[in-house]
Amino acid sequence: MSLPTIQNPFAPAQPTFEDEMCSMCPSMTYQQRLIGFCICCGCGYALSFMGTLMLLSKDPWKKRVTNFAILYVFGNFIAIAATGFLIGPRRQCKKMFSKTRRFACIFWLLMLVVTFALGLSGVDVGWVLLALFIQVCAGIWYSASYIPYGRRMIIKLFQGTCFAPCPQACDPVIKHAT
Repeated sequence: MSLPTIQNPFAPAQPTFEDEMCSMCPSMTYQQRLIGFCICCGCGYALSFMGTLMLLSKDPWKKRVTNFAILYVFGNFIAIAATGFLIGPRRQCKKMFSKTRRFACIFWLLMLVVTFALGLSGVDVGWVLLALFIQVCAGIWYSASYIPYGRRMIIKLFQGTCFAPCPQACDPVIKHAT
């Protein structure tokens, strides 16, 4: 029978994957973080806005929608990365994938990728627009999770408008949203 091995508490611990990933992100001052956030967020929203302007170009409709979807989605990804400057990538990922918003975040990110892929693939414009609509709705649902009672407000809005004849249709969503 062997005795259990006792680790020396003063010996350096083995770095974890998380430690290795964080070492790739240099520590920054608050001013540097703010500048990085503003630049990243500004570039992201500028790309999204340029994508919207592409809809007004004289190109064929299919090319306009494809360019719009690509620039809009790419701008969204850059804008998401901007938050990492303010709160740090680790904390941002923890917040994005917390229990209350995990599935909404994954679905929203998945729809960003799907919209981008459809925009690149050159499929029918209707599919790109449908994916874009679903992606925007998923983004709103995900964003509402950061606002206290945000998802409940969206559900109440739908109960009072679209589902006014049958408001109990939203009851399963209400139970799941809390």
